[in-house]
Amino acid sequence: MKSVPSVFSEGGHRFTIDLVDEFLAHRTYQHAFCLKLFGLVKNPSASWDVRRLATLMAEHQILKLRPYKLEEFDGVFRELRLKRPGFHNPIASSVLKEGYSTTEFRAFVVEFLRRLARNDRVHQTIRGTKTGSEAIREFIDYSRRDCKLTLARYLFTPDDVMREVLRHLTVAEGVRDVDVSQPHYIDAEIKHNLALLPDYEAGILQRLCAGSKVYWVSANTSSTINSLVEYPLSTVVLVIKPPGSDIEFELKRAGRRGGNALSVVFRRNGRNVPASHRLDGGSMQWLLRYEARSGSKMSSIFRLVHRVDAPLPAYIARNTVYAIPTRNGSGSAPAFRYFTEPHVFGERRFSEMRTAMKDAVKVFERDEGENLPAVGGEMGLTAEFLSHVAPAQAILCGTSSFRVDKVATYLSSDGVEKYFREYQEVSYSANDARRFADELLDEVLGVYVPPPVRFESYGSYVDAALAVPANRARANQNFLSMVRQIAEFWGTVMGIRGQSRGESFVGRNVGIRSVWVDGQWRVKLIFMDHDALTLPDHEIGHFFAQNALPGMLLDERHTWGKANPALFPTSLVGYLIGIYRIDASLAAEARCIAETELRAAYKKTQQALLTDRKLQAFVSDVFVSRLLDWDEFVSGFLRGDHQRSAWKKQMKQTFAKKDYEPDAFDYYSEAVEKYRGFIERNSFLYLP
Repeated sequence: MKSVPSVFSEGGHRFTIDLVDEFLAHRTYQHAFCLKLFGLVKNPSASWDVRRLATLMAEHQILKLRPYKLEEFDGVFRELRLKRPGFHNPIASSVLKEGYSTTEFRAFVVEFLRRLARNDRVHQTIRGTKTGSEAIREFIDYSRRDCKLTLARYLFTPDDVMREVLRHLTVAEGVRDVDVSQPHYIDAEIKHNLALLPDYEAGILQRLCAGSKVYWVSANTSSTINSLVEYPLSTVVLVIKPPGSDIEFELKRAGRRGGNALSVVFRRNGRNVPASHRLDGGSMQWLLRYEARSGSKMSSIFRLVHRVDAPLPAYIARNTVYAIPTRNGSGSAPAFRYFTEPHVFGERRFSEMRTAMKDAVKVFERDEGENLPAVGGEMGLTAEFLSHVAPAQAILCGTSSFRVDKVATYLSSDGVEKYFREYQEVSYSANDARRFADELLDEVLGVYVPPPVRFESYGSYVDAALAVPANRARANQNFLSMVRQIAEFWGTVMGIRGQSRGESFVGRNVGIRSVWVDGQWRVKLIFMDHDALTLPDHEIGHFFAQNALPGMLLDERHTWGKANPALFPTSLVGYLIGIYRIDASLAAEARCIAETELRAAYKKTQQALLTDRKLQAFVSDVFVSRLLDWDEFVSGFLRGDHQRSAWKKQMKQTFAKKDYEPDAFDYYSEAVEKYRGFIERNSFLYLP
C-alpha cells in the first residue's frame, strides 16, 4: 500500500501495511482485534511507531462502541487495568487524578468516550476499505502525537516512555544542586505537586529526576509541536509530553542545537544582553534557585488565598552542570575544560566566546564583586566566569510549550510560513498547513470542530474555523475565562505587594494549555519564568512604592498594555484577542470583567493576609500591620484629599504612630506623583 509513509523502518514496513489493511477491514468494533492491538502496544520489541499507530487504532475501535455496551466496556477496562470484572465494580480511584469526575462505571464510560472523541476529526475520515490514501496518511501522522493518544497512558509503562525519551536527548553528568538555605516551603510545594500527579506521570518524572543527570538537545530532538520530546522553536528549553497525558515537563535550559551547546554572549544586535542571557543556551544556578523560591512562594500564597492551585509550574529538581556536550555530539567535556580549550569551539568561535567572557566578567565583578581571589591567565578568567554563572538545569512540571506570543504568531495569516519556512527551513504542503492549524486550534479551543471548507489559504482556513458556531462559542468562552485568569493572578501578585518587572506576564513566558478536568476539556493559562518576581519577605516592613511601582507598571504593560495603546497588541490580552479573533463588543465586556476580577483578587489577597496565620508566615508582622496604609494614602490622593492640610496631618500621624521613617509621607507623595498615570488607571483598586 503506497499510502503508508516510508518513515517506518524497512523491516517493519510490510507488517505496517498488513496492520493497516486489517484495521480498515473492521467496520465495527471487534473485541479480539482490540485485544490484539493492546498486545501489540504493550510489546516492547515492537517499534515505537507501530506501537503508537496501534494505540490510535484501538481508540478508533472503542469509539465504535455505544455507551450502553457495558459488557464490552467492562472487558476493555479490565484489559486497561482500570477495574475488576463486573458491572457493580467501580473504576479505579486513580482516574480521579487523571481528570475524570467519577468512578461510577456507567458515568465513567460517557466521560471516557468524550475524551477519546477529541480526536474525532482524524477518526471520521476513516471509512473502512474505502478510506482514501490521504486520510490513511493523516491517521498515521496523527499517531505520532504521543500526548494525544489517550489509551497510551494505560498501555505504555513509565520505563517504556523513558527509554524512548532518552533516544531523543544527549545525557551528560551533573551534580545534584543542594541549597542549604532553601526555604521549607519549596520542599512543601514539591511534595504537594508530586501528590497531585497521577501515578503514570509521577513514575515518568521520578525516572527523569533520578540521579543527577543533565539533559541536552541532540540531533534527534524534534521541534515539531506535540512531539514526545520537543525543542520548541526559538527557545533553548526541552519539553516532554508523555503519551496520553495533558501534563508537560520542562528541562530548563538544554543548550543550543548544532555547534556548541553552551557559549557566552555579552552583546547581541548592538546591545548588551541581560545578565541571565550571558550564559548562552544555559541557566545560572543562582537564578534557578531564585526562581524556585519566588515561584514556589507565589504558588503557596495563591493557594492560601484562593483555596485552589496556582496557575504556575512546579519546580521539582535542579542539577549543576558538570559535563557539557561538545560540537556535533562528539562527546562531552567538564565545564572548566569546555570553556578554556580552543578546540572545543574552533579558533574563531573560541576567540569570540572569550572576548564576550572577559566583558561579562568585568560587569559581574562590578555588580557582584569578585567571587574568587584574583588569578590571572586564561584559566583564571574561566574560573571567575563559572563562579558567577555556575551552569545548572531545572526540571519543572506543569509547563506549556504553547507560549501565547508564539501561538498568536502561528495563527496569524503568515504563521504557517514562519513555522515551516522561516523557523524550520523546510517546505510544506497545503495538507501540512491545514493539519498545523488544526493542532493549534485543538489546543486553544480544547474541543475543536474543523470547518467544512476547502483549504485555499492558511489565513482564510483559520478564520473559517473560528467562525464555526461551536468553535466561535468556545473561543469567546475561553477568551473571557483567560481574562479572568490573568486578572486573578495579577490581582493576587499586587495584593501581596509583588511585581515581576513584566517577566511573569510577558507573552513569551505565559503558555496556553488544554487540560482534562472534571470530565471536560478546559483551556487555561500557565504563568512561567518567575526569575524576576519580587515578593515581600520578613525583612520588608512596608510597601516601598518607588521601588515596586516601576515593576508593577511593566506588569500592567504586559497584561493590558493600558499605558500605551500602540503596545496593546503585544500584551497578553492583545495576543488573546488576535488568537481568538475577538470582536470589539466582547473586548469591551472583557475590560469590565477584568476590572471586577482584578479588584476582587486584590482585596481577597489583602483580607487573607490580614486574617490567615499561615499566609502571614511569609511576611513580617510589621508588614501586615502596615498593609493597608498605601491604599489609604492613594485613595486620599485620588479623592483630592492631598490638597487638604487636615488629611496630610492625619496621614503623617498614622505613619509616626506605626514607626515609619520620618520622610514616609514625602516618599509616598513623590511616588504617587511620579506614577500618577498607573494609579489613576487602576483607581478601582483603591476607591470604594
